[in-house]
Amino acid sequence: MPATSITIDLWTDMGCPWCYVGKARLAKAIKACGHTDRIELVLHSFELDPNASTKPETIAELIGKKYNATPEQFAAMEKRVADLAIAEGLPFSSNRLSANTFDIHRIMHLAKTFGVSVEVFDNLQREYFAGESSPYENETLIRICVAAGMPEDDVLAVLHSDRFADTVRLDEEYGRELGITGVPFAVFDKKYGASGALSVDDYASAIATVVSERSNA
Repeated sequence: MPATSITIDLWTDMGCPWCYVGKARLAKAIKACGHTDRIELVLHSFELDPNASTKPETIAELIGKKYNATPEQFAAMEKRVADLAIAEGLPFSSNRLSANTFDIHRIMHLAKTFGVSVEVFDNLQREYFAGESSPYENETLIRICVAAGMPEDDVLAVLHSDRFADTVRLDEEYGRELGITGVPFAVFDKKYGASGALSVDDYASAIATVVSERSNA
């Protein structure tokens, strides 16, 4: 990255539909800003439910228990975010599972050492929300990581150990120190925080602000 590079730190979680939409909008804003060579997007760990079971359950089951939602209420909640995802050109299916995401975050930190964390996360999340695969299965993680150029042996070594566990916890602690209680949450150039899935225009405005400040410094 250039010496005048701008970092956008993004806290996110695999199963979060608002993260899915927000990250896509942020990517569009970065692409359209005219300064993509100066911007580095750095993903950070956030678990929406650190106590979630490692045994997957359907989204309908999860929402039904968590919010005491009826099938009709679940359908309405899904339609709301599905419409937003589809408007961004993203696939979206209710045929998804939910489980503990800690191991996924560990793999993301491994991917970061190879410089492909954004690519890996994008591909995992797109397949997940399309209902095509489950990121809670090692086979899925291995396949997508290898496709991104990561050595299979390295991925297996992480999955069969507790490597990067402390890194995930430190990353989450960093977020808590910044006051982050929900995701997506973006921090622009270590200065400005943005909570929630903002519009493309709002993300673009935040990028323009930090670019301008760097140029005038």
